[in-house]
Formats: sequence, C-alpha cells, structure tokens
Amino acid sequence: KPILAVIFALLVASNIALASENSSYIDELLLSDAFHPPGEGEPGHLYNEWHYFNMIDEEQNLSAVCVFKLNGGTNTSEAFLGYYVNDTSAFLYEAYSLTPEFVNYSSQSPDIRIANNTVTLADEGYRVHIESGDGSGAFDAVFKPETRSAPVFNASNFSMPGTSINWLVASPKMEVSGNLSVAGEMYSLNNSRAYHDHNWGYWSWGDDLGWDWGQVSQAEHYSNETTGEYSLSFGNITNANHSESINSVLNVWKDGEIIANFSQEEMQIEHLNLSTTDIGIPPAEIFPEYVLPQGSFFFPQNTLLNASSGSDTLEIEFVTQRSVPLPVMIMDENEAGNETGGESESGVKYRVIWEMIGTYQVNGVIDGEPVSYAADGFMEYVSGEPVSPVPVS
Repeated sequence: KPILAVIFALLVASNIALASENSSYIDELLLSDAFHPPGEGEPGHLYNEWHYFNMIDEEQNLSAVCVFKLNGGTNTSEAFLGYYVNDTSAFLYEAYSLTPEFVNYSSQSPDIRIANNTVTLADEGYRVHIESGDGSGAFDAVFKPETRSAPVFNASNFSMPGTSINWLVASPKMEVSGNLSVAGEMYSLNNSRAYHDHNWGYWSWGDDLGWDWGQVSQAEHYSNETTGEYSLSFGNITNANHSESINSVLNVWKDGEIIANFSQEEMQIEHLNLSTTDIGIPPAEIFPEYVLPQGSFFFPQNTLLNASSGSDTLEIEFVTQRSVPLPVMIMDENEAGNETGGESESGVKYRVIWEMIGTYQVNGVIDGEPVSYAADGFMEYVSGEPVSPVPVS
C-alpha cells in the first residue's frame, strides 16, 4: 500500500508538472503567435499572413496539412486542408474576400475565423476546425504544443525597403487529437505527431524569392539510437532560382527546449533529382478550367542538409514520398484589367509552393551526444518565376 501511494503521488506530480509546462507554452503563444494586420500607412497590397498546421498518423497511414491564409494582394482569405490516406490524396478548399463579413483576426490573438473555419487558442491547445462548403468533409482537432517556440526568423527588403518576411515556429512537436471526416469515412486521431508555424509580412509573390523549409520530430514506431526526444526545423530564404541564400536557420530541440542552432554559412542545402507534374488551378479561383504550363515548377526528390557549428554537426537527408503543388495567385498590376475595368487572363500569374511528405534520416552530434533517428516529416520548396495559366487542352 505505501509503495502504491508513492507511485500514485509521483504520477500526480508528473502530470501536474506537464500541465504547468503546457500552460506556460500556451501563455507565451497568446502573444507571440498573434496576427499582424496592416496598420495605417503600411502597404496592404503586399500583406501576406497564414497559420500552418500539419500532422502524421503512421498507424492509419494518414497525413494532413491545414492552412488559414490572408492575402492583401488579391484581397482574399483561404482555408485549406490537404490530406493523404493510404494512397489517396484530396483536399478541402474555401476562398472568400478579405472582409469583416468573412474574416475575423486581430493583433491581440492567434485566433482567426474565415467563414465557418476557425483557429482558437484555448487552455488545452489550438482548436482547429475546417469544413467544406458542401458539407462533404470536416476536420476538428486540438493541437497541443510540447515545446517552446523558436525565435522569429526573417529576411528584409524584398518588394519595398523596410518590409520583411517573418516566420515563427510556434511548436515543432505537438500532439493532435480529434476527427477527420471525408468521403464518407471518419478517422480518429489520438495524440498523433503534429507541428505549427506562423508566417507574415509584406512581399509580392512575384519578387525574386524562393525558399526551403522542413521539419521532423522523432516517431515512436521508428527505431532510434538516441535518448531523449529530438525535433528540428529549418528555413532557407533564397532568390527565385535558388542560386543565392539570403538567410537560413536550423533549430534543434530536445525534450522541449532548443539545444542547438545553425545559421547562414554553418549550413548547406543541396537538392537532387528534380521532378514535376501537372498543376491545376483550385476550382474556387478565377480559372477553374486552366492549368499551369507543363514543366514550369520542379521539386526535389532528394534533399541533403549539412550543418556544423563548433563541435555540433548534423547530416540530414530527406527523401520525398508524396508531393502536392499549392498554386499561389499573383495579380500583375501592369497587365491586369480590361476596358470595363475587370480582370483579364493576362493580369493573373501563379507561383507554386511544393508541399512534400517524406522520410528524414538525421545523424550527428549535439552537445557531445550522438543523434541518430529516422522519421516521416514535411518539407516545402519554392522556386521558379511566375507563369500565366493556360487553358486545359
């Protein structure tokens, strides 16, 4: 009996500590993860901001990406859910005007509403809800942070002097629980691996701009040679053809805290085996019967990242298993319009964000301790100049 009482007391103390730690993360995110609506005198036509969430459930062979996006250049708000189940992929996509009728957000909170799609930061984590306009699908889940956020990463002076692109990794390792209902099927999530970040700033998607981004956390079903729980996230802002890195960062977390950081010349990224596929335009946009010219945008099948700072070293390889092109609309103000003042085909161009799911292999030494693990994770790749859509042949 006394032994059981001691064990029970230890379990209670552990749970209280974990709850307190999670509450601390939430309190920090209430401020750091708030939105940044354009203020007076700021270039609203260059405003971009979005919440990004992803999750992986290996047992069900299920992965998903959620995006809540605001675009001042096109005056649009978008809610997107893309998912893979086994070998099937599909998405839910809703687009609305960026007006108070459809959108609520503020500089005081991470919360956002786009029509009936919402993100709400509560005591237990981020409550995320996305539903299709026709009622054919819905996603309801709570994303609970398990690490501290990273310092804000940015790059400046793209479209206008004094403007910047900003990226906050709110939590590289989260647990998500909830339900995904699509195509007549219901999938239940119970503490699946997840991630959340937040991007904002002032730039044009037509700028000389590209990037790499990736993240992975250890997964229980893989064999790992390390002790502790590691997560990592990297970002690399480049010019459009990836011949120059403007700013880069790699952060490594262990058991909830950042323990290593690499940047700029301390890290090198190499892309191999570039591939492409046909890219259609989301049907909610202005060209439902248009596609992007074949071969306009490529993505890497293999990505290598080497990082070294003092005695800390990492070798990271990402092998792409699935790729999803996310077209981004760009209004060309020099060409847009016609005699009646409406939009013309020549006034719209696109770039593509490649969202990729694959397997990471991570090896190295951090703080004198060996790090070696493999796990599925996500990566993004943006490269290439804007192109005009062409009719479906």
